[in-house]
Amino acid sequence: MNSSLEMIRKINGITALKSHFTTLIEQDRKLAALQVNDEEVSFPTLYTLSSLITTNQLTKYLSDRNKVALALRKDILAKERSPATPFPYSICETPQLIHSVLKWIVDTGANENLNSKYRFVLDRSAGLLTTIYHDPTDLPAVSQLLFKRNHDSHQTHYLTWAYFSSQNFSCLLPIGERLASGDEAEKEFALELLHFIPGIDEAKEPYVHFRNWYEENLPYLVLNEDSYEMTAQLEPYCVDYMLKYKEQQTNTRYHDEEFKALPSETQKILGDFSYKLRKYSRSEWKEWLNRPLDAQVQSIEEVNHDTYRR
Repeated sequence: MNSSLEMIRKINGITALKSHFTTLIEQDRKLAALQVNDEEVSFPTLYTLSSLITTNQLTKYLSDRNKVALALRKDILAKERSPATPFPYSICETPQLIHSVLKWIVDTGANENLNSKYRFVLDRSAGLLTTIYHDPTDLPAVSQLLFKRNHDSHQTHYLTWAYFSSQNFSCLLPIGERLASGDEAEKEFALELLHFIPGIDEAKEPYVHFRNWYEENLPYLVLNEDSYEMTAQLEPYCVDYMLKYKEQQTNTRYHDEEFKALPSETQKILGDFSYKLRKYSRSEWKEWLNRPLDAQVQSIEEVNHDTYRR
């Protein structure tokens, strides 16, 4: 077998790859398809050859992976689709296969930048992974693609929306890890994505601040239904301070309506204090929790006042 299609694309370029593949088709159409089906072939190579494959009616000779990948490409490029549109693809009767192919597309295609249509296919494939399958093992690859788009100065709004639409709070971790990066632009973009975390912009050590916030608030994070538009300033998750205040939904319902009526900042103060007191002493916390709300707030002010005086 001649040099692999993958090596030709990487070493000699797209024009040489298309010329070589055209010659292969003229010599032996089935052999040409066999080379496309080689396991080492990446999505960028398949994408580059897609028109030649279709024109020469080679699709029937392709592997299931390649057939699904080309069907996805065709459907994605058929027309602009709203991100909220239900999964419309005609091959959706094989969801597990589609999942593995989407992952292959993103894993092997993220580092290439063939053209705007190619980027569109990659971004929409990543979006399908996060919005349809919600598999946490897909998040690192989609995060990598998101940061590459930003590095290359391409639009990131859709990918940001799609990434957080995974509805998996662990998606914050790959972004948070970038706060420890030596690349200042990378750190800046991570801060931009995590702007909804209180105090992170002013923190001297943003990564440490993120880890502390994440570990403390993870049990109380909820989807922010009031802020889920596809914008650069997306605030996908928020802390349920009533849950943090009470520890769990089944705890005493005393103060519930009063708590909800409080200003958001006061809810935050009560939730944060309740969490810290509970960690320090559950007996003291239970006693404090049974006080009237105004007495709880006053006790926090007294503690803060005494701390300040010291």
